[in-house]
Formats: sequence, C-alpha cells, structure tokens
Amino acid sequence: MPVRKRHNNLDAVDVLVFLIPCLQFVRITLIGVLNGSDLMMLAAFCFLVSSSRLRIATPVGKWTLVLCSLWLASQCVTDIVRHSAFADLARGWSNIGLTLVSLAVLWTLAYGRPRRLVLYGWGLVVGGVLYFLINPNELMTGGAPGDAWKFGLAYPLTLGVFLLASRKECRGHWPVTLAVVVGILNMWEGSRSEGGVCLAAALYLSVARLSQRKAAANSKLKATVKVALAASTLLGVAGILWAYQYAATAGILGDDAREKYEEESSGEYGVLLGGRPELLAELPAIYDSPILGHGSWAKEPIYIIEERQALDLLGYKGATLVFPEEIREGFIPAHSYFFQAWVDSGILGAVFWGWVFVLAARVLLRTYPATAALLPVVSLLVFTLLWDILFSPYGTPGRISFPYTFVMLMTLMDMVRRKVTQTATTKNKMKAAPAPGRRRRFGPHASRGSAGAPRAKLAPVEGLGDPE
Repeated sequence: MPVRKRHNNLDAVDVLVFLIPCLQFVRITLIGVLNGSDLMMLAAFCFLVSSSRLRIATPVGKWTLVLCSLWLASQCVTDIVRHSAFADLARGWSNIGLTLVSLAVLWTLAYGRPRRLVLYGWGLVVGGVLYFLINPNELMTGGAPGDAWKFGLAYPLTLGVFLLASRKECRGHWPVTLAVVVGILNMWEGSRSEGGVCLAAALYLSVARLSQRKAAANSKLKATVKVALAASTLLGVAGILWAYQYAATAGILGDDAREKYEEESSGEYGVLLGGRPELLAELPAIYDSPILGHGSWAKEPIYIIEERQALDLLGYKGATLVFPEEIREGFIPAHSYFFQAWVDSGILGAVFWGWVFVLAARVLLRTYPATAALLPVVSLLVFTLLWDILFSPYGTPGRISFPYTFVMLMTLMDMVRRKVTQTATTKNKMKAAPAPGRRRRFGPHASRGSAGAPRAKLAPVEGLGDPE
C-alpha cells in the first residue's frame, strides 16, 4: 500500500465519509427500514463501480468480501428452499447486501487513511445523537428509565470520549482514566455491556503500556506473556462482574437494576445464562438445521417454548412468563451476530462471523508502539465487536458500525506492520553500510558505492502519530 501524504484541507471524500454515518437519523420505511446512511452507501457504491474506482487491494479485504458474498448467497438459497415470505427475505437479503456494500465502500474510501476513519467515527457520534433527538425508536422512548441511555446515547457518547482519548494531546494515563470514568458512567446508567467494554478497554490499554516497554512494536507475544495477558484479562473481567454484582444487589444502581440482576442470576447458571437466555433457543434451532438454516426472520414458536421450559427447569424466576405477541410472531430468539447468522443462513453465515471474530481477536495479541494514536478508540471498537458477535443481534446499527470497526482494526494492524518493516529496513541498511572513510572497492567502477551515496529518507507512515 503506497504511503499517503497528509494534508490539512478537507476534500469532498472527507465530507462524504463524515456524512454517511451522520445521516443515520433519516429513516425510510419500505418493506423494512432503510436510513440515510444505507442510501448514501448505495449511491457511493454505484459511483465507485461505474467509474471503476472500487479498490480492494489487500488479501484480507478480498477474503472478507468473498465470505460475506457466500453468506448472502447462502441466505438466498435458504430462503428459496424454505419458501420464506417476500417481506422476510427482502429484509434478510438487504441486511446482508448492505453490509457487503458498506464493507466495499469503506475499504475503498477509508482503508489506510486514519483521518477519514476518525471523521467517520465523529459522524457516528453526531448521527447517533441526532437519531436520539430527532427520530428515536421505541426502545429509546417506551422502556425503563435507563433505556434512553442504553439504547440511545451510550454508544455515540462513549465513542466520542474514546476518539478524544486518541488525540495526540491525550497521552500518559489519560486514555485509561477516561475509559474508566465513562465505563462507570455506563454501568451507573444501566448499560452493563457498554460499561464492561469500556472497563475491558481500560485494562487492555494499561497492559499495552506495560508491554510496550518489553516487546517490539507489533511483534508476536511470547507464550508466557500471552498467558499473563489472558490471566490478567480474566481477573479483570471477574473483578468487573463482582463489582457490578455488589453494586446491583446493594441497590447502588437503583431498584430496577437490583430486580433485574436478581431475576437473571436466580437460576443454576447465574447471570451467564440468565442475561442471554436466547442461547436456549438458538442452539436447538442450529442443531435441527446446521447447514441450511431456517431462513430470514425465521418463525418457529416451538423454540420460544423450549427456551422458556429450559429456563424453568434451571430455576430462573419468571421463566414461564411469555407475552402472547411473542408466540403469534414466533421469531426464533437470536441475540448474537454469530448464532443469528447460523440460524437464518446456515453454516456459511457462521463461517463469516467466525472469520471476523478471529481477525478481531488477533488485534489484541499484538503490542503497539506508544505513537499508535488510534489505539484507545481501537481498543473500544475491538471489544465492542467481540461482544456483539457473541451477544448482540445484528441489524441497522450493526450495518453502520461493523464495517467501520473492521476497516479501522485492519488499518491499525497493517499500518503498524509497515512501520515495523520500514524500521527494520533502516536498521539493516545502517548495519550493512561501511564506516565513513573506509569505502570498499570491488572493481574499477566501484568508486561511487553505497557507502558514499546518501541514504534515502523514509516517508512517515500516516496514522501512527496524530490521527488528525
């Protein structure tokens, strides 16, 4: 990938990259729901294809698009075989198709360009706040008091804090401090997953600062260091869970949080299963059709009944409570990118998200130089993506945020790898060059050898310093 020179002036593409996520508050209801971001992505994709400017130059990018295309093809075959209703298959195909389009557009416009990735991030922040203020959905307005924060403001404001923590002026202990503060705020407001992600990112940033002193930039970690990282991460997660358990049961987080935690932890496997009971419906559905899947927005009420019966047998409170509309609609409960794709599309949907999960996890198994200014926001994005793949449903918000997260992670890994390659090349040249005044001659035309020639100056790698 060629080194791109930095400039301070915004161009038309920079503005487009900001506006795409910013217009997510514009919603158009056809068969499903499209937003302004979807429409702008489609327009950009058509322009890039018609002008032959769509560029996916890296093997990782090509493989990701190939696997996403196979996921879409598998969903089409499944819906045809299962005779899915037109409204359901239209939503299913468009959900995957728009993901494919967004990945291709963002990879072309923003891969290897940290400034554009930062602009897209601020577009997500502004667009998320405008969505909450102008066109909120029923989850933001019709639920418990804390749902407005959990489903509306938690993600955009948290992302904004981590983008600020990624500026060159914010160094030393400040990124970790900001991550801890916003994590506690999310916990206090009832957004447990967002708070846990922030605290996990804070722990990772702390470990990264220590490992920077002991390992070369982006080098693979030794087995002992990996074990230490894994152990510290597990201890940190256990500490976060214990702290939340204490705060919830003591009523520090309010009566709603206390009642919710007591209900979710009342069964045999505690909050691990009580917080995500959809697993008890997803796994039987996958077992019944592991290769083909059940189709887009699959409707089979038997899996809802099996989930409730299993929760009741395991001793969870309120397990037998089922709303009549749940049975009438009959949607198979799915609360995971990975399992939802497997239930709806079959094994190829699971392969795609498994590929993404492995690539995202690899980001955490490397060390990065202190000059990697985007590391704070990347730490938030990678933990959020890993959590969502395992425990969140995939829909409109994911179509906007996932391609951005994936392109950001791959940009950091590849650009730091280029920095390491350039550094190693410089060191090798310095070692190979003879000392001044001791020019080696191997022939009559060797008087202008490499020792007397000036060394080429390496161009700076964009993104390892100030992302602005």
